[in-house]
Amino acid sequence: MATHRPVPMSPGRGHNLSPWLALRAVPPPLPQVRSAMLWGDPSVSRFAVRTAAAAIDSGVTVAVIDATLAFDVTTIAAYARARRVPPEHFLRRIHIARAFTCYQVATLLCERLDPLLDTQRVGLVVLLGPCTTFFDENVPFKDAFLLFQRVLKKLAALRRHGPLLLIAQALGGYRTRRLLFVRALAKMAELGVRVSIVEGRRHIQVVKPRDFRANRGGLQSR
Repeated sequence: MATHRPVPMSPGRGHNLSPWLALRAVPPPLPQVRSAMLWGDPSVSRFAVRTAAAAIDSGVTVAVIDATLAFDVTTIAAYARARRVPPEHFLRRIHIARAFTCYQVATLLCERLDPLLDTQRVGLVVLLGPCTTFFDENVPFKDAFLLFQRVLKKLAALRRHGPLLLIAQALGGYRTRRLLFVRALAKMAELGVRVSIVEGRRHIQVVKPRDFRANRGGLQSR
């Protein structure tokens, strides 16, 4: 991962992901959580990048593992300019690594992330499309399954003891039993949000926790 000058995490904000989640269609307050997963429509990646920008705006350093080339620098730059801050001030607070195979995802997450966390005060880890590379049918299912168990174990440890964790997984009509990887991640996260397009409108549904879903139901936004 590229290294930049560390920026201390804002006191009092590092234990709750909800204030930064860019889900404008969901009325506050969202439940207090350390981990969340967004899945469905490709827009989930944009939501995740905007959430990273909001965290940076609060003084938090962010680490991003991008497995789908979904990280958009222009989103961060636009967020910074809207606050009359030079974009480079935001960008230097992000550590970005890209993965093109499931093996690289596992290596970055399970081997390369800890040294970064030991030397930088990272307050939020963002994973973009971590399951996508595991859908590759060129990787034997058994190998992908065992490798994903390693990834899942690491993410569970981060959820309990590490920085805040945000996962965004776009689903483009995949028809594969490997979707069980997505379900496993959603089960692991404290907050689960499904984003879909229904009759031309974006539909955002809090699926987990269930009691919050029951109270709020599905919401729509343009």
